Formats: sequence, C-alpha cells, structure tokens
Amino acid sequence: MEPPKIWREKRGKYLAMGVECLDCMIKQFPFTENCSKCGSENVKEYKLATTGKVLHFSTVTQTTDEMMGSTPYLIAIIELDDGVKVTGQIVDCNLNEAKESMNVRMVFRVLARNGSEGLIRYGYKFAPI
Repeated sequence: MEPPKIWREKRGKYLAMGVECLDCMIKQFPFTENCSKCGSENVKEYKLATTGKVLHFSTVTQTTDEMMGSTPYLIAIIELDDGVKVTGQIVDCNLNEAKESMNVRMVFRVLARNGSEGLIRYGYKFAPI
C-alpha cells in the first residue's frame, strides 16, 4: 500500500472511525461522505466500539507475500457491541481455540511489512477477552 493511501485511510485504519447518519441513525464502517442506507450527506464521524463477538471465522493458509510469515492465521467477521460488522484478524488465540460467539476486543498491531520499501502498516486486529 502506498504511503499517501495509508494517510488518506488513517481515520478508519488507525483510529477505527466510522460514520453515523443523523437522518436514519445507521452506523457504518468504513467512513464515507454519504450514508449507504439512505444516501444522506448529514453524517458525522463515529468512534467504533472496541469490543464485540465473532460471527464467523476461517483459517487462512495461503496469502500475499508480505503476510506469508504469519500463516496460518484466523480471519473473522466481528459484530461490534454497537452493531457494526467488521472484518479482522484474530490474534493471541490458538487456531483450535477459536469459536463463533467468542468475545473479542480491538487491539492495535502490525498488519504487514513491506520488505522492499521497509514500510510497516499498522491497524486493528482482535484478541479474545
């Protein structure tokens, strides 16, 4: 990922900011200028909940070159306590201990390292509570 793109996406990736529509009251992620439900531009930034539960998960065994050192790993759809659904990696959990409905919390970790440029990308992942 290019550094300018990282900078543009920093509110969602680093601060876990979404958007709340002030017309239909839906909360969504990632941040957008318009509500995806009603199309309203009457939106405000919203700090996502930092805890939730695993809805579904899968084990990843093949991935991009920059992530190969991390395989196998768990990827999940998480329903946050505010109802927003996000996708994220489950960390600090053995592969055979993961289960649906497991409670998790958002943690800030290294997402990937780009060996050729030396760029390290950070963002949120999820750890069992």
